[in-house]
Amino acid sequence: MLKRLWSYSEKIFNLSQHLLDLGNIGFTRRNSEPFITAILFIAMFMRFKSFNYLEPFMHRNSLVWKRLLNTDYLPSIDTISRKIAKSDIDGLRQMDRIFNHKLRRNKVFNIDEASWGLIVATVNNHETFSSRKRCCNRCKRRRVKVKGEWVYEYYHAYVICQLVLVKVPAFVDMEPIYPGEGELTAAKRLIKRVLKEQGRMIDVFTFDALYLDSKLLNMLEEKKKYWIAVLKQENRDAYKEIERLIPEVDPIELEISKRDITLYDMHDLVGWDGLENTFRAVVSDEEWYEWKMNSEGKKEKVLKTSHWRWLTNIPSTYKPEIIYRLGHGRWEEEERGFNDVASNCHFDHAYRHHPTALLAMLWIIAITFNLSHAFFERNLKAEIKKSEIPNRSQLVSTMIETFILLTDCILSVSPGFEKPP
Repeated sequence: MLKRLWSYSEKIFNLSQHLLDLGNIGFTRRNSEPFITAILFIAMFMRFKSFNYLEPFMHRNSLVWKRLLNTDYLPSIDTISRKIAKSDIDGLRQMDRIFNHKLRRNKVFNIDEASWGLIVATVNNHETFSSRKRCCNRCKRRRVKVKGEWVYEYYHAYVICQLVLVKVPAFVDMEPIYPGEGELTAAKRLIKRVLKEQGRMIDVFTFDALYLDSKLLNMLEEKKKYWIAVLKQENRDAYKEIERLIPEVDPIELEISKRDITLYDMHDLVGWDGLENTFRAVVSDEEWYEWKMNSEGKKEKVLKTSHWRWLTNIPSTYKPEIIYRLGHGRWEEEERGFNDVASNCHFDHAYRHHPTALLAMLWIIAITFNLSHAFFERNLKAEIKKSEIPNRSQLVSTMIETFILLTDCILSVSPGFEKPP
């Protein structure tokens, strides 16, 4: 199955050529960046959780690795760890952008009923790991209380843009949050770059309440992009204006996913200085029942409620139900996005604590996540999904089993890296 996945990546995306196009600055002929990165791509396709896990796997199956990479030499794990600190981050970002463009051209992001003809992306903060013992010059730090004592905790955080409500929830871009700056500052850099390099791909950006910043929203308005943001702060003028208008708006009653929903739709609101255009607000009150175990060990229905307020510039031609679904889609897709890569692809693991190495590994994990997702959705036949490989976790297990059992497995299209002297 690894052979099929790599062949698919070669045929559709020309993966080997893009690996050969990496900067290769600070590397050697024997341990070139394309060669080292190819090893990491194969490892991340199989979701190896650490270099300590990869090392014995390479040693036990060295013949297979050499055949896969068309070489008679394999670097040590220490060499790989040192070299990724010199990775070409811009090259990896460019590779991801080209692959996403190819997916878009191949209509992998074709829209279904979930998003009503709009390609939706979410922008959110993601913290990878934390440590109280190790730090680098790009670590952020905070004070935490441990056993009654205040200590410094060091961590890395990133702002990540990812597509939602599509079959392949591809990672679009990511930006580190540097020491001394907040999430919003890094998000503005990321969104500005996304609008410049991949502006045609995204129609709607969905945000948390933090992103209700007039400069950011005006930038999206200027580029004719839609936005949806959650409103939480009760001290905002927009919150107070919505509170005043709710009694004057006719409620819309409907049922979605076994939930009783009441929507309030308000147009042409003006809520804070600096926002150049008026905006729209959609309020939802939701009720539903969940089965819970009571103190007597019996199941009983428990009434659940929730209240949401979304601000958006999406025009009234789109029904409030669409705003509701797009707003909730940001959270429903987290299971296929951040939670998936963190839980199953080891996105939060520090393969090496170095700012460049950390970001390089995040990009490699993100690209392999996109490619394997596209392969699973577009290349595997429905019969195979139903009987043999029902999910992507089983796909990974099949690749590892094949790698171990079929020691004479050779990729039909090898990366073609130059053999060392």
